[in-house]
Amino acid sequence: MEFLDQIMGYIQPAIDFFMPGLVAYAGDGVAAVNWMPLGIQLGVIALVLALLMREFGAILIFTVVGVIIHVIVDVVMPMVRGGGAGDFDIAAFLQQFTTTPYLLYLGALAIGYFVAIIILSMVKGLVFRGD
Repeated sequence: MEFLDQIMGYIQPAIDFFMPGLVAYAGDGVAAVNWMPLGIQLGVIALVLALLMREFGAILIFTVVGVIIHVIVDVVMPMVRGGGAGDFDIAAFLQQFTTTPYLLYLGALAIGYFVAIIILSMVKGLVFRGD
């Protein structure tokens, strides 16, 4: 486990940098991040994008598409759970793109999708070998 402690020592400053955005938009807003719903949503979207990606050169495009889809799902999911009764305020939605915590949240999502799509694309390459 010393190896994992050493790896966590290297990436902990990056996690600490993005933590205010993750707590504000993927957590309870105070101190904790809900990792399970965030991981499931990120994993499902990354899996679909990795299956659709044909060549590795498109990784940046698919990362941006993954973040856009994630933001859309974040906005639409409360409306679906509420039975469509929720009102969508476009001004409030666009205004959050000017706040630092939301930009940190988007940055953390981008890094997460980048890494997840790379790993899942490598697994796809091992499983679906073409002749």
